[in-house]
Amino acid sequence: MPELRLVLAGTGLDNDNRGVEALGRSVIDAVVDDGRTAHLTILDNGWGVRPSGTVAGSLPAEFVGARLSRRWHRPESWMQIRIAQAVGGLSNPVARRFSEAAALLDLSAGDSFTDLYGKTRLDMIAAPKSAAIRAGVPLVFLPQTYGPFNTPYGLRTARRLVRSAALAYSRDAWSHQQLLELAGPEADVSRLREGVDVAFALEQQRPAEPIASEIEARSDDLVAGVNVSGLLYGRERQERFGIAGDYAATMTSLVRALIKDGAHVMFVPHVHGGWGESDLAAARGIVESLTESERVRTSLVPSELRASELKWCIAQTAWFIGSRMHATIAALSSATPAFGYAYSDKTLGVFATCEMEDHVADARSVAGEEAVRRAVQSFRSRELTRSTLQRTAPPVIERARTQVHEVLDDVAVWSGSTQPARTIA
Repeated sequence: MPELRLVLAGTGLDNDNRGVEALGRSVIDAVVDDGRTAHLTILDNGWGVRPSGTVAGSLPAEFVGARLSRRWHRPESWMQIRIAQAVGGLSNPVARRFSEAAALLDLSAGDSFTDLYGKTRLDMIAAPKSAAIRAGVPLVFLPQTYGPFNTPYGLRTARRLVRSAALAYSRDAWSHQQLLELAGPEADVSRLREGVDVAFALEQQRPAEPIASEIEARSDDLVAGVNVSGLLYGRERQERFGIAGDYAATMTSLVRALIKDGAHVMFVPHVHGGWGESDLAAARGIVESLTESERVRTSLVPSELRASELKWCIAQTAWFIGSRMHATIAALSSATPAFGYAYSDKTLGVFATCEMEDHVADARSVAGEEAVRRAVQSFRSRELTRSTLQRTAPPVIERARTQVHEVLDDVAVWSGSTQPARTIA
């Protein structure tokens, strides 16, 4: 059985976005569990080559910086990496690791393979994929969302990369349809596979004291978890994503409605820092809008908790609502009744994998009283929802674990063959 050297891109364990961290943590755990990998390189936005410590247990692993940088002369710059690949300059650490790899496993941060966030973001997501293609290394799209692509440049880029891949997984039925369209009618459909979001497999971890005990002390309360997205907070961002109504006002009204229904509201930020998109700041903005008597019925999960610890916190709630999709995945995968207040189609597709599509409202078309009404209805039906999730979530979690092993089965075959891996198109 061949031992594999792998490159993992499109995620980062030190990311302020705990959803992206959840993706990376889940894949690394699956790779370690599989036992066939000899070495793992995790591309991130840092500088240089750094040991991973205990990130991958006994598996030799490292973090290697690779970034779109104005410091184009730096070895981490994708411009330098491309030049090194063109001239065979394997003194570049990133170029050398691509030349040695059995495959590139790429997550695209779960939902960033799109031009929705602008050309620069798409170029950053495309860079490692293009590097794999230049190196002749099999490119594997791990389960993710495809699109939307609203510009000619974005659509051309997506088609080129998908059709040059050796294997591509979607993470729900809606995403799979987008993948099929990008791959084209001549594609090898056996290499286009419908999977689930890998973060369904993330293990919970109880936080350190006194945080865990403080949360457990509320076990006699009716705790509703609430994630307010900093990405949607403020008029400029609302306009950018086409949000109907006033997102902050809608979330404030919802919090008040939950408190009126007898709940203690626990705010769970899932993204910190980064371009003014902090969920922590957004949650604090909601709290400031409440009366003093309402504020005492709220609490805020500390920002230093990691993805697995946040999943534990979410699992302690009686019901959860979030606009950050991976916050809601933490709920669904722990059989915690959840409601998604979404800004894109991706959330509906992921909820549908657990038969929870009726517990999603699209913030682009539903706001104010109607959004609050739907969320409260979901809150009040939480015990029925929990019963459904106890049936539907376990197969999704198992699929999240096995799909990475399927990928490594294929990579092992390619690695042991004298023939190069075929592409999708």
